[in-house]
Amino acid sequence: MKISILKDSSLIRESMLNALRESFVNDTILTYYSRDYSALLQEETQSDLVIIDLNSQVEILSIIDYFKDRKMKIIVWTSSLNDTSLLELFKLDLNGYFFNGMEKEELASAITTIRNGGKYIHTELANLLLEDYVQVHTKESIRPVALFTEREWEVLELLTEGRKNEQICRILCVTQKTVKNHVSSILRKLDVPDRTNAVLTALRNNWFYV
Repeated sequence: MKISILKDSSLIRESMLNALRESFVNDTILTYYSRDYSALLQEETQSDLVIIDLNSQVEILSIIDYFKDRKMKIIVWTSSLNDTSLLELFKLDLNGYFFNGMEKEELASAITTIRNGGKYIHTELANLLLEDYVQVHTKESIRPVALFTEREWEVLELLTEGRKNEQICRILCVTQKTVKNHVSSILRKLDVPDRTNAVLTALRNNWFYV
């Protein structure tokens, strides 16, 4: 297997390079700096696996797209948990997410896992991903006090679900006339012309999540 590393000069770079060469003696390990990364994109130097340091002075997402199109295994390496690109990179479902401080054994084990078809996310980064997941899935609605009655909130919530008046009648066990009155009241209080705009207003203000 041929492994390429895109990372500028540093003690961590040399340590990682030495660890890889010791752990994968039968593989070819190639290294590139930001200034000569274009050589990494040449067909004759294509690798099976590439490690990209997020601090490299290159267009990271473009390079990742390039390698994904060529079915290469991709690992990103970060030295900061505050890197704003991390959450977007998680969505790309890459093969590995490495973090500074990995010991030789962990590094070798992680790459072996990836070579065998698995994925590896460093513990620190996994915690970051979990925190983001929890935040996304535990959003709390923020609703203005005294804007609607409790029943009007129920009707508006059903409207955001795409329910028609007949369905709302059955769910709330009220008459169609009552539902129409609630809808009219909601439109008047929001100063919107129709139920579609009422729903858009509710979602835009995070009163409900769909």
